Amino acid sequence: MNKKDLLKRFLSYLGNSGKLLVVSFFAAVIYSVCSIFIPFFAGKAIDSFIPSVDFEVLFDNMIRIAVLTVIASSSLFILNRVNNRIAYDSIMRIRNDAYGKIGKLPVSFIDKTSIGDLQSMIISDSETIGDGVILFLNQFFSGLTAILFTLGIMLFIDYRIALFVLIFTPVSFIFANLIAKGSFKSFKKQSETRALQTSFITEMTMNFRSGYVFGTKDMVCRRFDEINDDYRKVTGKATFLSSITNPSTRFVNALIYAGVALFGSDLVIVSLLTIGELASLLAYANQFMKPFNDLSSVYTELSDSFACMDRIFEFLDEKEIDDDLQISSDRSLWSPCGDFEIEFRDVSFSYVPEVPVLKNVSFKVRSGCSCAIVGPTGCGKTTIINLLLRFYEPDSGAIYINGVDISKIPRNTLRSFIGLVSQDTWFREDTVLENIRFGNPEASVKTCKASSEASGADSFIRRLPNKYDEYIDSSRDDISEGQRQLLSITRAMTADRSILILDEATSSVDILTEVKIQKAVKELLQGRTSIIIAHRLSTIIDADMIVVIESGHVSEIGKHDELMSNNGFYSKLYASYIED
Repeated sequence: MNKKDLLKRFLSYLGNSGKLLVVSFFAAVIYSVCSIFIPFFAGKAIDSFIPSVDFEVLFDNMIRIAVLTVIASSSLFILNRVNNRIAYDSIMRIRNDAYGKIGKLPVSFIDKTSIGDLQSMIISDSETIGDGVILFLNQFFSGLTAILFTLGIMLFIDYRIALFVLIFTPVSFIFANLIAKGSFKSFKKQSETRALQTSFITEMTMNFRSGYVFGTKDMVCRRFDEINDDYRKVTGKATFLSSITNPSTRFVNALIYAGVALFGSDLVIVSLLTIGELASLLAYANQFMKPFNDLSSVYTELSDSFACMDRIFEFLDEKEIDDDLQISSDRSLWSPCGDFEIEFRDVSFSYVPEVPVLKNVSFKVRSGCSCAIVGPTGCGKTTIINLLLRFYEPDSGAIYINGVDISKIPRNTLRSFIGLVSQDTWFREDTVLENIRFGNPEASVKTCKASSEASGADSFIRRLPNKYDEYIDSSRDDISEGQRQLLSITRAMTADRSILILDEATSSVDILTEVKIQKAVKELLQGRTSIIIAHRLSTIIDADMIVVIESGHVSEIGKHDELMSNNGFYSKLYASYIED
């Protein structure tokens, strides 16, 4: 996306800041005009000393300068406050859109995108854009006004010197423009490297235990040093290119200033200029170039902001999942107390094109029945759950609930009747109680505690300092993986969904706890349609049906005793499990 398109896109985020922009414009104009007239009256004050001091003229001009200074300072204060408000309001909208975008993207995009990359983009990149916007607003209107008014006053004092300054002005701008083109690429590379660095730090911080266990500290440090060194190099290049803008333009300005001094001195000698007018012209020559310097510097610094805009807007343009929340459906099919029958019919799916994970998978789970899915690691068990929850869509075939293709059911409607206990536990930073009723915010304290007692989580919760009011999160060290899974099961119980999915729900608990959970789950599954995935085959012996997945396709379906008598793949799996 080119800079013109990026700027146009950003303007749409100004929202209701139109009035503030008007205030910013007038504050900038007032500040510039007051600042411009100060050298004019300063020149008059100087001339009041020649040939003798005229105190009345001197006093009048000093009063004017003082009044203009106060007005200019007040206008500058208003300008900065208003511009900060405009910038941060617009960045807030961009951040909201970027964060909201995450919930609209398919799971496949989130799976292949680094968490640190998203964090860097939403936090750091948007902050960089805000800094660029503030810099631009602070300089643009005031700089443009200063250029026009300064040129007008210079023409009024002496048109020859004004034309001399005007002719050499584009040289400064050309220098800045050439530098800005090179810095844009460097700032874009800097933004990408910063995202990589953030991602690496996040990954290593979240998994530091594994690093200590496997003794990878030196390797991790070396890799960080490499990324950090890359960031140093690209940042150094970008900073160097942006920093030489000001010195180069100031060098051109110094030459112009020297030219005005020499040319003006000759005019003073021949009495075509007064000393005061020459002093004013020298000040104006410097003041006329200052906005060009500022705008050139802003243009270069904006390269960083444009690079960040490019990343964020590219993210915001990512293809979203279909917005099916408004699709009408027969609510009678989805009564909380209703029967739910699940059917997979010739379902095939692949994460990577031409590398199928599931091949023509077909099975039916009757209402109120429990279905266990077993098979070796990587055979596609969890993929079946991902498809049922519509995290992904099948390549071919269809999944039906009560005879309705789930692709025709709004995702929110579908998921509102499915409870999931995953092998990967997650808790928000909140109290134990609020985490338990995460899937059912209206659940009473009594209901939450009853679920905790049924799952066996109540015993360890009561040992916490604040019991159910204890604040926890996913990274808390004094809560074991088994206890986390107990809380996850308690959360699913409290949500009280009609369809229940257990994905390795007891993988991290001890045998005694597993027996307690199985008893609670058995009671929970009564009358509910459920799908259970477990490596511990002892946990699914009592399932109403067992679906065996082998190399991505269904090889056997039946109850435990039937499958054992068939002496097929399941019996081999079970025999291997018993031997272990």
